[in-house]
Amino acid sequence: MSDTHYKITMDGSLAPGVTLDFAQEGLARLFKKDVSVIKHLFSGKKITIKRDINASQADKYVEALFSAGVIAHKEVDLAANLSLEAISSDSPEQDSEQMICPKCATEQALHETCQHCGIVIAKFNSYQAQASNLTKAASVSPYASPTATIEQDTAEVGELSIWGVEGRIGRMRYIAWSMVFMFAMAPAMLISMLAFKASVLFGGLLMTVAGVAAMIIGIQISVKRLHDIGWSGWLLLISLIPVVGSIFQLLIFVLPGSQGNNRYGAPAPANSTAVKVLFWIWVALLSSGFVLGIISGMLGAMLGGQY
Repeated sequence: MSDTHYKITMDGSLAPGVTLDFAQEGLARLFKKDVSVIKHLFSGKKITIKRDINASQADKYVEALFSAGVIAHKEVDLAANLSLEAISSDSPEQDSEQMICPKCATEQALHETCQHCGIVIAKFNSYQAQASNLTKAASVSPYASPTATIEQDTAEVGELSIWGVEGRIGRMRYIAWSMVFMFAMAPAMLISMLAFKASVLFGGLLMTVAGVAAMIIGIQISVKRLHDIGWSGWLLLISLIPVVGSIFQLLIFVLPGSQGNNRYGAPAPANSTAVKVLFWIWVALLSSGFVLGIISGMLGAMLGGQY
């Protein structure tokens, strides 16, 4: 008996955390089609988008579709597997009298035509064989994506933007962006404090605006970092819990991101020179602060021991 053949089906179900627009755009990129051509695949009806492939190919299609934001299913392709050959059975007499229709899979008495769907068995099998050969030779299916295309799509990188919560950023870029953000907020807070001395109302308003802006940008950057790890942005609320929140923030700094695409998109581009420089400045400042803290503690202990 030949190897089992499979088909790939989908009904428009989305991967967890994926929006419909994101999935449609991802599928359009995967199949190199316009989004308008892809939209009918999300009608809620079960649609076969690839057939007559082996198990490893089917697994690869399912994985690639999931990376695009769509839940697909690998199913046995009955039309590709079944033929007019006798179906194995414990009863030889039954084998000679029974058959399974290659189209509707209805078990019935052996006959030239299917008593359920009405097809002519020999013609249907011949048509399926010709269609399978044409698909393998020329990839005529509008939804057939070559293996090279799938590998290329899974190696793509995401777009960078400090605005919004979509996308991903790695550890080094997260620290670099946080430093730039803090340096940018310092003069804003200084101006607000000076304005507060001149006018309590105006200064208080500036401080409120600066504080809200700082909170929004900080949340956006942190959510992108969580996405890179593969976590939901809602987990950022853990930061509000005393002690546990501090540990959680440390995890955001040190945990590596997902390899390749995850449900939040493709990984961020490679770190630029500026990002690397800012990161090492942060490491130097952190190390210096740690060393100065130890020295201050030792000096305090020595001076305290003299009295």
